[in-house]
Amino acid sequence: MLTIFAKNVNEAFDMAVIQMERVGVTEQSRNGGVTVAPYPVMTVYDRPQERVLFNRYRDANPFFHLFECLWMLSGSNEGTWLDRFISDFSSRYGEPEKGMMIWGAYGNRWRRWFEYDQLDVIIKRLRKDPKDRRVVIQMWDPQLDMYDPTEVDDETGQPFPEPRDVPCNTAIYPRIVGGALDITVTCRSNDVVWGAYGANAVHFSFLQEYLAGMIGVKVGKYYQLSNNWHLYDDVIKRFQRDPLPAYPKVTPIGDNWDAWDADLTKFMSNPEAIVYENSWFLHVARPMWRVHSEWKFGDKLAARRMAETIGAEDWRRAVIEWMGRRGV
Repeated sequence: MLTIFAKNVNEAFDMAVIQMERVGVTEQSRNGGVTVAPYPVMTVYDRPQERVLFNRYRDANPFFHLFECLWMLSGSNEGTWLDRFISDFSSRYGEPEKGMMIWGAYGNRWRRWFEYDQLDVIIKRLRKDPKDRRVVIQMWDPQLDMYDPTEVDDETGQPFPEPRDVPCNTAIYPRIVGGALDITVTCRSNDVVWGAYGANAVHFSFLQEYLAGMIGVKVGKYYQLSNNWHLYDDVIKRFQRDPLPAYPKVTPIGDNWDAWDADLTKFMSNPEAIVYENSWFLHVARPMWRVHSEWKFGDKLAARRMAETIGAEDWRRAVIEWMGRRGV
């Protein structure tokens, strides 16, 4: 096994470039040529709250990453909600016969799929017993995600269709160590660019911070175990190192955890709301929503000026640099 120790996602991305060049082997997959690590890869984040990737070659969309976190924690699987940030998201990943719902939506698996809220139960268990070792967040449903290829539909005589999108990350193991919440995330198949050091580092560290805040402990380390750590040939040229920036000051996502879920519900139903118990929604989430609205539907120069109002240094910088790469 290969282990990458990093302070944050920017350092992890940079190290991954070196390691993929060193250990990767070329294979063919259902999606074409791919370079794969010949063994599982563990990435260890010492500062998981430093989650915003600034690498210009990756060109991560900060709006999509941030708002997908909120979409996940709300428990949604409505793919069309994310079309606002990635215009063809639901058409690529949604199930047409199910209203473009995202089959493998992580947040829906956390909060609704198994007919109860796993996050709520885990928060209660770890508040009661910080040494509890029977806490697992399950995302993989073996009965519905892993189809038997020999079974056929009696009516059509054809194999049952598999969903477009099944969970790549399959389980999460929270653990309180020294008064801080660590998480270990297991992943069956991890795309280095789009998954591991793109979306995953944001989504799971956000979940980790949420759980830690709700339990009443600090944020610890984040471990990402990738069973199949790979990079597709059609994006390999994007996977380049970039000078590592000094990471900006981190803004916590919660300062009133008793009201955080209510604030999330309010934001998801009306992102323009101006009254929140948690300042993060007012000073980070709401301004980013308004900046994106102006960018998408209004004046891009006005959106660039509005970006200065985003009250988190890392997200503000990411938005400004993302706009700059688009000539604004």
